[in-house]
Amino acid sequence: METIYLLVRNIVFIILLAVFVEMLLPAKEMRRFLEVVVGLFILITILNPIVSFIRQEPLLELELVEGREEELQSILDQGQELQQVQDVQARTNYGKRLEEQIAAVACIVPGVDKAEASVSFAEGASMESAAAIEKVEILIKESGGEGADPVEKVSVGAGEENEQGEEGERGADELSDKVRQTVASLYGLQAEKVMVIFK
Repeated sequence: METIYLLVRNIVFIILLAVFVEMLLPAKEMRRFLEVVVGLFILITILNPIVSFIRQEPLLELELVEGREEELQSILDQGQELQQVQDVQARTNYGKRLEEQIAAVACIVPGVDKAEASVSFAEGASMESAAAIEKVEILIKESGGEGADPVEKVSVGAGEENEQGEEGERGADELSDKVRQTVASLYGLQAEKVMVIFK
């Protein structure tokens, strides 16, 4: 109400001043310029309270925000907790799918019948980079003749037994290296991070 009173008072004062100056002017040609100047003064007088009101609006919003700072902080905390839960779930799902893929890749290698994989992730690493994988353990079972009875071990001599044992170890090492190299190359890992264990 006080703003309207001041606005009306200022407009009346400007009009009275304009009438007084108009009476003092000697030529009628100057009246046009006077009318333009008076119009500008009236326009400024009307717009001044509006501009001051617009400038005060952000201050009012800031006061409202400061009043509810505790509520906003609790909402932000809840959002961070939800994000952490989602990260854990995403990491778990990603780990399961990755283990299934690695087991399938290991089964592609000739000589592997079944495979199970276990993946360990580095803490704080981004899931999109290969550095997120800290260690891969692959438990494999060598393929043999399906449906056939297992062959019993026959020992003929001490020397032959040692040769057969060494050949078996070499075959297992070669198969282990093949699986390790295949998995490491497909997933961009260092071969040291891939461990192959036989059942």
